[in-house]
Amino acid sequence: GEVRVEVAAASVCGSDAAFFESGSAGGDVEMTFPRTMGHEVGGVVVELGPHTSGISVGTPVAVETHLHCGECFNCLAGDGHNCARLKLLGVTVDGAFAERFVIPARSCFILPDGIDPKVAALLESAGSAMHGVLRSGVNLAGASVLVTGAGPIGLVAAQIAYALGARSVVVVEPNAYRRAMAERVGAVAVGPEIDPREVADGTTRVRGGFDLALECSGAKSALVGALNTVRREATVVAVGLVKEQFPLDISKVLISHGVTLRGSWGRSIWDTWQRLAALVVSGKVDLEDLITHRLPLSGLPQALDLMRGEAGKVLLDPSLPDWDQSELQLAANA
Repeated sequence: GEVRVEVAAASVCGSDAAFFESGSAGGDVEMTFPRTMGHEVGGVVVELGPHTSGISVGTPVAVETHLHCGECFNCLAGDGHNCARLKLLGVTVDGAFAERFVIPARSCFILPDGIDPKVAALLESAGSAMHGVLRSGVNLAGASVLVTGAGPIGLVAAQIAYALGARSVVVVEPNAYRRAMAERVGAVAVGPEIDPREVADGTTRVRGGFDLALECSGAKSALVGALNTVRREATVVAVGLVKEQFPLDISKVLISHGVTLRGSWGRSIWDTWQRLAALVVSGKVDLEDLITHRLPLSGLPQALDLMRGEAGKVLLDPSLPDWDQSELQLAANA
């Protein structure tokens, strides 16, 4: 069955900007038109469709962007995020940059006490970071971690690494504003012109590099840099969608150096969400601090512009009145 969700807030993703400009975010992810965008959202169920069970009107939810069929081999094997009949909210079906939208009930994550529906708009992107960490298979207790890209996913990845016991986290980010945000979550932050091993702790340098790298920017140069700055027998996880192709010396990097390169796509349904929610409720991961701007739905063009400059997470809040560009408001915690 399906449910109608009243939007408390929808957050703007870097992929939204890519879709808005070109209809593609990299890989085989292509938007179909016409389309209402928006895939990161928190809200409240206001209506149930026929044959809908397990959820009720008034339930606060976040939603899984990867709309799975529940019937194919991948879904039955527990990999619904990679469903063979996958649909993407706001990409191949209408999304959440609206006051209300309809979604399958099976794609709703019921919020635990302690997570506000507006902040829950960040759970989807934060889940990409959580899934990347889990996909690595690395025991983070005492590990050194490299994160490339200090967008919201990278900033959450840094917080998760510390929450799971990482010894140190270094973030590489070209934008000074976002480097400052990375430092606020406890990471050492440097620009891409600096070899991150130079600012890592002594143990990392002695071992020849980082134990784990999480590439969260989608930049080709960042992924190449990650592969070159981890130690032998380390792991690199590609979370960001890399549009450009590039040569990779498999014999050197993956075979003789023993580096494991893994891709991370979406979020495991619902293991990723449950683990992430527990960290948020415990206070070990702070999502609200990543919100720097709150705009009305009519502010989408300005939100996309903000994403290219000095901003963290930008929320579109249908409860806010329309305004013109001169009325941009910084969030109280900006």
